[in-house]
Amino acid sequence: MNGLELISIEQAAAQGIERLRKPIWANQFDHIKIDIHGGKPGIWMHLYCPFNQECNGRDPVDQLILLCVPDTYEAEEFVPYTGPLPDSQEYKTEVAKFEGCLK
Repeated sequence: MNGLELISIEQAAAQGIERLRKPIWANQFDHIKIDIHGGKPGIWMHLYCPFNQECNGRDPVDQLILLCVPDTYEAEEFVPYTGPLPDSQEYKTEVAKFEGCLK
């Protein structure tokens, strides 16, 4: 897929990669952060999305991985996220684009 090698949550944890995204996600800032314990993924993922603040009142939104990811940890459908982090000005500017859109 565009030269990107897809990895699973389990593979990412083993490599120490905490932030991932699916290449099919529309917003380039959308990504998850996983907790890594001894090279293994935790049961929670933290979904970062600039629309979360407007839609859910917080960013990130925490979700159980077991309920959200097909085939749990083994599905090879992610790439490492290398974009701006939520505390960056670029990410905050993207969040601001959604302010008030649900009113």
